[in-house]
Amino acid sequence: MTDNPMTPDPKDRRAQVSGYESVTEKELFDYITRKGSAITTAEAKANYEEIIEALDYFMKQGYGVNTEFINIRPVLPGVFHDDDDRFDPVRHRIRFRARLGKRYNHTADDVKVEKIAPPDNLPLPVTFEDVASDTVNEVLTPGGAASLTGLRLKFHQDDPQQGIFLLDSLKKEYRVERILSHTGTKVIFQSPSGLGPDEYTLEVRVLLPGNKHLKTGVLAESLTV
Repeated sequence: MTDNPMTPDPKDRRAQVSGYESVTEKELFDYITRKGSAITTAEAKANYEEIIEALDYFMKQGYGVNTEFINIRPVLPGVFHDDDDRFDPVRHRIRFRARLGKRYNHTADDVKVEKIAPPDNLPLPVTFEDVASDTVNEVLTPGGAASLTGLRLKFHQDDPQQGIFLLDSLKKEYRVERILSHTGTKVIFQSPSGLGPDEYTLEVRVLLPGNKHLKTGVLAESLTV
């Protein structure tokens, strides 16, 4: 549990989902072609590719997609200086946001939950707010102002091993160098300006007093540039 800034009661808390595993296409295909199924793995993969290509075709034309299993819409994050400002590919990028369709409205009702205590010696990043796109745990604007809230976020910025790090899909690291404000529960900073289009994992690395090894906390959601 962590503090809930959305309510006025200081005792209110919100949960951080953890301890779950993810499946890939392999597990999906294994399930589709399980014993008793009339669909072969090759057929499942072929149909899957057709769906992916169809989505790609319409999204590239700027369409939204509304189906029973997924809803997708285009968005345009970034700052426009005034009403006459125009699209600038340096400052603006088309993005797509997706959410589950109505087919899964009640799926969560069947999920079993268990309360577990997080390790008390690890940083716990919970909420990343990107100012330029006005989003939470979604978009990362290169060179833009951002804030990170959570627990045990205090680190020594002058130690290059510690701090906030962003890892791209190839695990290349970008360290946040400009910290504007810093407490154990909130960090305000400027994101690195050299980030290319990709999905990034945010890590907070801390060397606690009396420890020889870094402690690392990872934001649950990936951030998209």
